[in-house]
Amino acid sequence: LIDYVVCALLASIAGFVLVGHTNSADLSLASTYLLPSIAAVIIGGASIFGGRGGYSGTIIGALILTVLDGLLTLLDSPEPIKQILYGAIIFALAAAYSRLTA
Repeated sequence: LIDYVVCALLASIAGFVLVGHTNSADLSLASTYLLPSIAAVIIGGASIFGGRGGYSGTIIGALILTVLDGLLTLLDSPEPIKQILYGAIIFALAAAYSRLTA
């Protein structure tokens, strides 16, 4: 139970930081961060089907996605293309993990 409380506390702090960063509050403000956050965890080695994962892999996955996002920004890629790429990464790694565990 304490894990859920800590998670909710950290999520609310992150929400306050995001609102302070953008100077506005909107329900869909963080929707562009959803797929990259899931992709970072999956790239880091956490199983999408549950059961294992770690902090160090998630940090490495976040660093990889930061470099990829910087590269896509440098190439002047629009946001929908980035979201499609993140979804493709999640789909490809989920398929690879299911093949490895089957």
